[in-house]
Formats: sequence, structure tokens, C-alpha cells
Amino acid sequence: MSLFSERSGGPDDASSSPDSSLAVNSAGRSAGRDQEVPFAGTPPGGNAAAAGDRPAPEPGSDAEKVAALFARAKQYGESNETSLAITTYRQLLKLDPRHARARNNLAFLLEQRGNIQAALVELELAIAEEPDNVALLLNRAAVLSAHLKFDAAEQDLRRALRHGENAEILTTLGMVLSKGGRAKEALEPLRRAVELAPNSAAAHYYLGEVYNRLDQLPAALASYEQACALQPSNWRAYKGVGNVLDRMARPAEAAVAHRKAREAQRK
Repeated sequence: MSLFSERSGGPDDASSSPDSSLAVNSAGRSAGRDQEVPFAGTPPGGNAAAAGDRPAPEPGSDAEKVAALFARAKQYGESNETSLAITTYRQLLKLDPRHARARNNLAFLLEQRGNIQAALVELELAIAEEPDNVALLLNRAAVLSAHLKFDAAEQDLRRALRHGENAEILTTLGMVLSKGGRAKEALEPLRRAVELAPNSAAAHYYLGEVYNRLDQLPAALASYEQACALQPSNWRAYKGVGNVLDRMARPAEAAVAHRKAREAQRK
């Protein structure tokens, strides 16, 4: 995922693909594909208040059964027993249809299996329970964007921004706009993301991508180089440097950057 920031290495992870990865906290859809799928983000200045963070249940109660099923489903997911995890989350949701975290995690597993519509249904139900949960909005935006539904993804991201300016959301919005063919519009949120989080390799990398698409080569080079400095393992940033230097007719320097990209990719 690109689905949740928990899907497959976020942009700050060198293993992630700029075309497949969204919600951009450094954990990003984690490179190890953490099946529990922690929520993608926290409302600025607030507590994530993740669904599933509930008081200890009474022994023998339905709540205790739900907690046990959640733990078991999570364990199945971590063991890559996806079918059992899906079945267990569904059993849980029969007992507690309002369990947003279980729906979030189920959506991740369904999307991972290619069942996009079912994943979106689960996220829709989770958001209905927690309409102000920024992480859920980010996760759905990630799914939508990964499957080229850029307008719908943008709506979720702008809705998330109503809860406060956040570099993660702004970076994701810039990436969605750029992927949707609106590179000029992507500049503003990405520049603001860099202002808010100057040490974010993701924000600098995607800003470099947009500058490159707009043929603003010196600016693109500076952004890619900053991403490399912040995250030397990000081979795509080195590749970006090489590509821009090629376009600027600086072949010797470009060759060095491409070599560094290959070296970083092998690590």
C-alpha cells in the first residue's frame, strides 16, 4: 500500500516506489509490511485516538472475545497467514461492527490481495465510525491514489488538512496532484511540507520530482541532493540527481550519481 502508510515502505524508505507508496511518514507502509497496520498519522497537536485502544474488557464479555480475536488476527497477519487473518477479522466484526481498527487492518489485507473494492468498503465503514480520524483518511487516499483515483484521494487529503496543517499530509497531497498530471498545483503543498519538515527526505524527494517535471532543473537538482543528504540509502533520489544532471549536459557528474544509485539499491 501504497495503501496505508503502513503498506510498503513510505517515500522515506529507499525500498518504496514513488508510484506505489503514499502516506508518507517515515514508517510508511512499512518495508516489512507490518500486517497489523498501525494508523498512518496523528492529528496535528493531538492524540491519534486509534480505534481499538479501548479499556480492558470484563472477563467473559463480548469485549474480551473481540480483544482476543483482534490479537489472534494480528498474529496471523504477522505470520503471513492472510486467509486466517481475514477470516478472524470478519469474525470480530460480526461481534463488534464498529471496530474501526479491525476494519482498517482488514482493508489492508484485502487490498494486498488485490480486492480493492472490498478494501475501500471496509475503509468507508471505518471512516463512518471515526470521521475525523486523519490516519483513516490518509489510508483511504493511499488506496485511491495507488489505483489512479486521484480526485477522490485529493478529497480525503484536503478533508484531513481541515484538522490542521501537517507535513505528511501535504507531501502526500503534492504527490497525488503530481501523479494526477497537476504538477504546478503540487508545488505549493510540497514547498509548505518542506517548510514544516525541513528534515523530511520524502518532502524534498517529491518536490524534486515535481520541479523535474516542470523543467525547473536547478531547483530539482537542489531538492534531490537534499533528499540524498537526509537519506543516503534512497537510491531513487540519487537516480533523480543523475537524471537531472544528464538533462543539464553534465555527463561526468551524472555518471557518479547513477553509480551511487546502483550502490544504494544493492544495499
